[in-house]
Amino acid sequence: MSSCGAPKTAFVSPIRPYDQYELDEAKRQSRAVRNGLIGTSAGFALGAILGGVGASQCTTVTYLNGNQELSCNNAGNVLLPLGGTIAGLSAIGMITTGIMLGVRHKQKRSIEREIRRRYTERRLHFDEESGGLVF
Repeated sequence: MSSCGAPKTAFVSPIRPYDQYELDEAKRQSRAVRNGLIGTSAGFALGAILGGVGASQCTTVTYLNGNQELSCNNAGNVLLPLGGTIAGLSAIGMITTGIMLGVRHKQKRSIEREIRRRYTERRLHFDEESGGLVF
């Protein structure tokens, strides 16, 4: 009961429960993939920073015969390969999750379009999930 004495009425969605479930599940999957994209982007940034710090600890040595070699101190020997590996793997993850996010958004839009179509066209039709004729 509310403070004014009138009973509270629950909002009843015009969308059938199984349609709402599909839409909520699509939104949940989209959110999970988006979080994955954010995580791999942060990993890429971390790898780039570590690689940059490691590269700053290295110098190029040119020998008399014209050959060049990269000479790094201990920090450069650790941070350069570590940062490069993290950045490379995160870049692959970013590409993969970016593609997955596009697919998930497409599925979500398809479900929303189907719900709009189903509820704006008020005609008598057979609904497979409920097993009856509906308007």
